[in-house]
Amino acid sequence: MKKIIITLVLLFLIPGSFVLGSDNLAQRLAGKILLQVESHGEAWYVNPADYRRYYLGRPKDAFAVMRDFGLGVKHNELAIYLKNNFPERLSGKIMIDAETNGEAYYVYPDDLKGYYLGRPRDAWNIMRKLSLGIANKNLNRIGVGFLNIKTNPNQNNNQNQNNKTNSTLYAAAQAIRDGNTAKTLTYFTPELRKAIEYTMNFLDSEGRLTLGNILSGSKLIKSTANEKIYADKIYFGMGGYDVEVKFHVKKQKDGIWLIINL
Repeated sequence: MKKIIITLVLLFLIPGSFVLGSDNLAQRLAGKILLQVESHGEAWYVNPADYRRYYLGRPKDAFAVMRDFGLGVKHNELAIYLKNNFPERLSGKIMIDAETNGEAYYVYPDDLKGYYLGRPRDAWNIMRKLSLGIANKNLNRIGVGFLNIKTNPNQNNNQNQNNKTNSTLYAAAQAIRDGNTAKTLTYFTPELRKAIEYTMNFLDSEGRLTLGNILSGSKLIKSTANEKIYADKIYFGMGGYDVEVKFHVKKQKDGIWLIINL
């Protein structure tokens, strides 16, 4: 119960830290890279598809954004755009050459030119170079988005075992986002269900979306035959630092994997 209360405080009692704010501001800044000038220079990408900001803290984060949000385009069409300019409808988007080696380009909204992202480090440097400084009070008006983990379809038996726990997290996350309390309860141990039910009733739709995204965005950090531990780092806007949250998924006597904490 204590961890649930802490989670609720972090997510919902700190104004502007996680919840979606002004749609107008997010729409105006769609496709931009924002640099948090009043903190430690953290960079964020405002996704034009959902008007949420995604953290570009490390090269691998920038590469993950490129992978998840990239749009495939034919090589000849891409070549024309690169020679001239990209159309306005592609402003701020990441274009992937679908017919060669998957080269990626960021369409900078200010000039509609394509900037080659290359390797993870190149992508990170380009995105930061083209960033726009923003104050914390404005940044906090834009909701935080979280990338989902994608699994490899060519998995061995050990990976399949991990996917059983992954599916528990992802299914629970989706049930939370859907607001389906009854289904959500089936992914947690009986001892937690009363607290989970209280949490689901307490949260509004934005709160459930945020909590679900945190859950599905967590990564495996420790694994045994009967328990898996996943963790996610959530950026804490009021103070400029990351808070690590952990989720434990444990194999029950009947072989079902359930979440034992929140």
